[in-house]
Amino acid sequence: MALTILDIAAANGVKERDDGSITAGAFEDLGLPFFAGCQCCGAQLAPYNAYPSRAGFIRCRHCVGEIGFETVAEFDDYCAR
Repeated sequence: MALTILDIAAANGVKERDDGSITAGAFEDLGLPFFAGCQCCGAQLAPYNAYPSRAGFIRCRHCVGEIGFETVAEFDDYCAR
């Protein structure tokens, strides 16, 4: 399954608050979106269902297909280019 924005944030040390939430600012500090829309179908997305793609855009689970990232290292390598 492809990697979500939430997976990437967690791998970069974002912690849940006592109530289980994560602030939008925590994502912003990492340069990750908190709200997004799917490049293909326009679905509204949050970190748990937003998938970065090799197309350079966020996509939903149904539209990310084969161009999603499987690991955080793969995502980081792509971003370093």
